[in-house]
Amino acid sequence: MTNQELAQDDKTVDVTQPQSHHRVQCVDVKLVSSTLKPLDPEKEKLGESRITFKIRVDVHENLAFGLLHTYVVYVASEPGEPLQGCWLSFNMVGTFEANEEMPLEELGDFARMYTLSILWPYAREYASDQFRRAGESADTLPIINPQTLTEKLVKSDLVEVVIHSEEETG
Repeated sequence: MTNQELAQDDKTVDVTQPQSHHRVQCVDVKLVSSTLKPLDPEKEKLGESRITFKIRVDVHENLAFGLLHTYVVYVASEPGEPLQGCWLSFNMVGTFEANEEMPLEELGDFARMYTLSILWPYAREYASDQFRRAGESADTLPIINPQTLTEKLVKSDLVEVVIHSEEETG
């Protein structure tokens, strides 16, 4: 299909115009910190790989910062063998910007609902890259269903949202 045919196809979706955009956009994704270390057989007692994460949202004026803290323990050895593998801990932040006046609580709710969906693909790529560089070939972070997982996080009140008022920052 040529570009012209695609542009004239009535089954395409055109998101060129601002009217089709959400009131909030993710304007930046950054890696804030990262640590990768080999597992220490003297200290590590874990017998299997494990992945955990936590989300926190900070709202300042028209910006919300969604922090995804991820911790991965990758065990490469078989049961009964000496412990081999490594652990990776990293923080990524997504900056969400409201393109119009929006109540701070609503912006915080948006970031609460979409931080995982938007940042997880970046986290998967980063973790895979770090483990490959460490000589491990496994894809460590799974493909997840972010909508289902986010629903569970919100219902269980596991996403902390902190709203900073103008009085605090001024």
